[in-house]
Amino acid sequence: MQRGTTCRRGTRGRWRALACVAAALLPAVAEAHVKWFVKYNLLDPPRPIERVVTSEYFIGLGLAVLVLMFVVAATDRWLCERDFAVQRQMRELSARAARWFPLGLRLGVALFLTAAFAFGCAGQVMILTPELHTPRAWICWLQLALALFALTRRTAPLTGLGIVFLYFYGVAGYGLYHMLDYPIFVGIAVYLIIDGWFAGRRNLLAHDILRISAGVTLLWASIEKWAFPEWSFMLLSQRPGMTFGFNPEFYMVAAGFVEFCAAWLLITGLLSARAAALVLLAMFVSAIVPFGTVDAVGHLLIIVVMVMLIFGNNPVGLRLGARGRPLATGAAHTAAFATALAFFIAIYYGGYYLSYGTALAHSAGVAAQTASIR
Repeated sequence: MQRGTTCRRGTRGRWRALACVAAALLPAVAEAHVKWFVKYNLLDPPRPIERVVTSEYFIGLGLAVLVLMFVVAATDRWLCERDFAVQRQMRELSARAARWFPLGLRLGVALFLTAAFAFGCAGQVMILTPELHTPRAWICWLQLALALFALTRRTAPLTGLGIVFLYFYGVAGYGLYHMLDYPIFVGIAVYLIIDGWFAGRRNLLAHDILRISAGVTLLWASIEKWAFPEWSFMLLSQRPGMTFGFNPEFYMVAAGFVEFCAAWLLITGLLSARAAALVLLAMFVSAIVPFGTVDAVGHLLIIVVMVMLIFGNNPVGLRLGARGRPLATGAAHTAAFATALAFFIAIYYGGYYLSYGTALAHSAGVAAQTASIR
């Protein structure tokens, strides 16, 4: 009896420590989606990749993060192979909460699309996110219809198909590279379609797809903080208190690592996936206070998804570890993390120059021709 009490107290202590660490990290990442609040131009190229990865801040924080990810992955695996009472309670809570996930997501989608409709009626018609606009008024009414379809499981697949249409409508207007900021919408759409067509019988698959799409969205967004920090500098100049006295260069590198680590754990972690979802949820909720209604509407769906991931189990993470070998799991996860970091940086920059290289060359040619005429 005494041993069980000690274990429970030790587990509670670990969770308190984790909560303290998360609270300490929040000021570094509690910021809005920068494209919603500043004027940006994707024809202005990102920072050179060599300047990003060879900076003192990036190298120092990157090495520290690799050590941290090893410790987190190994500890995560070790804890999950122990049958603490709190873990049994969490599994029971997850089983009860999972029954409400489809309804919660449908209501969140309905509220989000209704807000998008209201924003369209009040001003510019938005395509899923605050910075994507269209002059087509019928898009506004389509989003209202999709909000109504989301209210029942039987008609929710129509909402899912409509969201996929709106996503590719955004691709047609803004390009695939720009829309790679938002694969979470595709994940949400797939969840609604699977839940409706299979009447909840394939929702574990739907939940995995939703988790991965949310994680990939945030992994991609974290690279933006390194490639285009000047966009955030404009925002920070308006709200200097957000940096808490840190050098803005350091702040942006650190914020990118915090977001990348949390997103990675969201996909690969076990207990750490819940903690990462909690940190990300606090990040998005805290950003509403300084940035207001636009941020609340823009982040509404990802807030709903984070709540689902806090209370949902992660079979993806369970399959990625070696049972009974926490140190081997930590090493494998750390190597995979480093590979993923290099991969996302490479495809972010490669995708940019594939998408905008021709436009950049054309702009440079026009500028040179103008200069010669003058």
